[in-house]
Amino acid sequence: MNDNLLTLRVALASDAPALAELSAELGYRVDAETMRRRVIALGDRPDQAVVVAERETALAEHSRGVVGWIHVGRTVSLEGGEAAEIYGLVVRADTRRAGVGRQLVRYAQEWGRTQGLERIVVRSNALRTDPHFFYPALDYVLAKTQRVYVKPLGQ
Repeated sequence: MNDNLLTLRVALASDAPALAELSAELGYRVDAETMRRRVIALGDRPDQAVVVAERETALAEHSRGVVGWIHVGRTVSLEGGEAAEIYGLVVRADTRRAGVGRQLVRYAQEWGRTQGLERIVVRSNALRTDPHFFYPALDYVLAKTQRVYVKPLGQ
Protein backbone atom coordinates (compact mmCIF):
# COMPACT_ATOMS: atom_id res chain seq x y z
CA MET A 1 0.00 0.00 0.00
CA ASN A 2 1.37 3.43 -0.91
CA ASP A 3 -0.27 6.70 0.15
CA ASN A 4 1.62 10.00 -0.17
CA LEU A 5 4.96 8.21 -0.03
CA LEU A 6 3.72 6.06 2.85
CA THR A 7 4.35 2.39 2.20
CA LEU A 8 2.97 -0.39 4.38
CA ARG A 9 4.69 -3.76 4.25
CA VAL A 10 5.25 -6.86 6.35
CA ALA A 11 7.99 -6.34 8.92
CA LEU A 12 11.33 -8.00 8.24
CA ALA A 13 13.94 -9.18 10.71
CA SER A 14 16.18 -6.39 9.40
CA ASP A 15 13.60 -3.85 10.69
CA ALA A 16 14.28 -4.93 14.28
CA PRO A 17 16.43 -1.92 15.29
CA ALA A 18 13.73 0.52 14.11
CA LEU A 19 10.95 -1.52 15.73
CA ALA A 20 12.85 -1.63 19.01
CA GLU A 21 13.44 2.13 18.91
CA LEU A 22 9.75 2.78 18.31
CA SER A 23 8.76 0.34 21.03
CA ALA A 24 10.92 2.31 23.47
CA GLU A 25 8.85 5.41 22.66
CA LEU A 26 5.93 3.59 24.29
CA GLY A 27 8.04 2.66 27.29
CA TYR A 28 8.67 -0.94 26.23
CA ARG A 29 12.44 -1.13 25.98
CA VAL A 30 13.77 -4.12 24.10
CA ASP A 31 17.10 -4.70 22.41
CA ALA A 32 17.26 -5.14 18.65
CA GLU A 33 18.24 -8.82 18.81
CA THR A 34 15.25 -9.71 20.99
CA MET A 35 12.99 -7.74 18.66
CA ARG A 36 14.49 -9.56 15.67
CA ARG A 37 13.63 -12.94 17.25
CA ARG A 38 10.07 -11.75 17.93
CA VAL A 39 9.58 -10.53 14.36
CA ILE A 40 10.79 -13.89 13.04
CA ALA A 41 8.53 -15.84 15.44
CA LEU A 42 5.46 -13.76 14.58
CA GLY A 43 6.24 -13.88 10.86
CA ASP A 44 5.85 -17.66 10.96
CA ARG A 45 2.30 -17.41 12.35
CA PRO A 46 -0.65 -17.09 9.95
CA ASP A 47 -2.83 -15.77 12.79
CA GLN A 48 -0.54 -12.74 13.37
CA ALA A 49 0.69 -9.83 11.28
CA VAL A 50 3.35 -7.23 11.98
CA VAL A 51 3.39 -4.40 9.46
CA VAL A 52 5.64 -1.36 9.23
CA ALA A 53 4.99 2.04 7.71
CA GLU A 54 7.85 3.58 5.77
CA ARG A 55 7.85 7.16 4.62
CA GLU A 56 10.26 9.36 2.72
CA THR A 57 10.43 12.57 4.69
CA ALA A 58 12.80 15.41 5.37
CA LEU A 59 12.02 14.98 9.08
CA ALA A 60 13.53 11.51 9.19
CA GLU A 61 17.12 11.01 10.24
CA HIS A 62 17.48 8.94 7.11
CA SER A 63 15.89 9.84 3.78
CA ARG A 64 13.68 6.77 4.10
CA GLY A 65 12.78 4.81 7.19
CA VAL A 66 10.29 3.02 9.36
CA VAL A 67 8.03 5.57 11.05
CA GLY A 68 5.50 3.20 12.62
CA TRP A 69 4.38 -0.36 13.16
CA ILE A 70 1.27 -2.32 14.06
CA HIS A 71 0.89 -5.84 15.39
CA VAL A 72 -2.53 -7.45 14.87
CA GLY A 73 -3.57 -11.00 15.57
CA ARG A 74 -6.45 -13.37 15.86
CA THR A 75 -7.66 -13.89 19.41
CA VAL A 76 -10.30 -16.21 20.85
CA SER A 77 -11.86 -16.41 24.29
CA LEU A 78 -14.75 -18.37 25.77
CA GLU A 79 -16.72 -15.27 26.68
CA GLY A 80 -15.99 -13.13 23.64
CA GLY A 81 -15.41 -15.53 20.79
CA GLU A 82 -13.03 -14.70 17.95
CA ALA A 83 -11.83 -11.24 17.01
CA ALA A 84 -8.89 -9.43 15.53
CA GLU A 85 -6.91 -7.61 18.20
CA ILE A 86 -4.44 -4.79 17.81
CA TYR A 87 -1.68 -5.84 20.19
CA GLY A 88 0.55 -2.87 19.51
CA LEU A 89 0.62 0.32 17.48
CA VAL A 90 3.25 3.04 17.51
CA VAL A 91 4.10 5.95 15.26
CA ARG A 92 7.32 7.90 15.65
CA ALA A 93 6.70 11.03 17.75
CA ASP A 94 7.80 13.49 15.05
CA THR A 95 5.52 11.80 12.51
CA ARG A 96 2.29 11.64 14.54
CA ARG A 97 -0.87 13.36 13.35
CA ALA A 98 0.10 12.83 9.71
CA GLY A 99 -2.19 9.86 9.00
CA VAL A 100 0.32 7.06 9.59
CA GLY A 101 -1.57 5.55 12.53
CA ARG A 102 -4.84 5.79 10.62
CA GLN A 103 -3.32 3.85 7.69
CA LEU A 104 -1.89 1.18 9.99
CA VAL A 105 -5.24 0.71 11.74
CA ARG A 106 -6.98 0.52 8.36
CA TYR A 107 -4.53 -2.27 7.43
CA ALA A 108 -5.32 -4.14 10.67
CA GLN A 109 -9.05 -3.85 10.04
CA GLU A 110 -8.69 -5.22 6.51
CA TRP A 111 -6.45 -8.01 7.80
CA GLY A 112 -9.19 -8.98 10.26
CA ARG A 113 -11.80 -9.01 7.49
CA THR A 114 -9.61 -11.30 5.36
CA GLN A 115 -9.37 -13.62 8.38
CA GLY A 116 -13.17 -13.84 8.38
CA LEU A 117 -13.47 -11.97 11.68
CA GLU A 118 -16.39 -9.68 12.45
CA ARG A 119 -14.80 -7.29 14.95
CA ILE A 120 -11.52 -5.79 16.01
CA VAL A 121 -10.48 -4.97 19.57
CA VAL A 122 -7.77 -2.72 20.92
CA ARG A 123 -6.70 -2.16 24.52
CA SER A 124 -5.12 1.10 25.58
CA ASN A 125 -3.26 2.03 28.73
CA ALA A 126 -5.48 4.34 30.80
CA LEU A 127 -2.49 6.61 31.41
CA ARG A 128 -2.02 7.32 27.68
CA THR A 129 -4.49 9.99 26.68
CA ASP A 130 -3.81 10.29 22.93
CA PRO A 131 -5.31 6.88 22.08
CA HIS A 132 -8.48 7.81 23.96
CA PHE A 133 -9.09 10.44 21.27
CA PHE A 134 -7.50 8.58 18.34
CA TYR A 135 -9.60 5.40 18.38
CA PRO A 136 -13.01 7.08 18.86
CA ALA A 137 -12.13 9.31 15.87
CA LEU A 138 -11.88 6.05 13.89
CA ASP A 139 -15.34 4.93 15.13
CA TYR A 140 -14.07 2.64 17.89
CA VAL A 141 -16.38 2.52 20.91
CA LEU A 142 -15.19 2.23 24.50
CA ALA A 143 -16.49 -1.16 25.64
CA LYS A 144 -15.00 -1.41 29.14
CA THR A 145 -12.19 -0.39 31.43
CA GLN A 146 -9.94 -2.91 33.09
CA ARG A 147 -6.77 -3.43 35.05
CA VAL A 148 -4.08 -5.82 33.95
CA TYR A 149 -2.19 -7.86 36.53
CA VAL A 150 1.07 -9.62 35.72
CA LYS A 151 3.04 -12.19 37.66
CA PRO A 152 6.38 -13.60 36.51
CA LEU A 153 6.22 -17.37 36.20
CA GLY A 154 9.85 -18.01 37.01
CA GLN A 155 11.77 -20.98 35.75
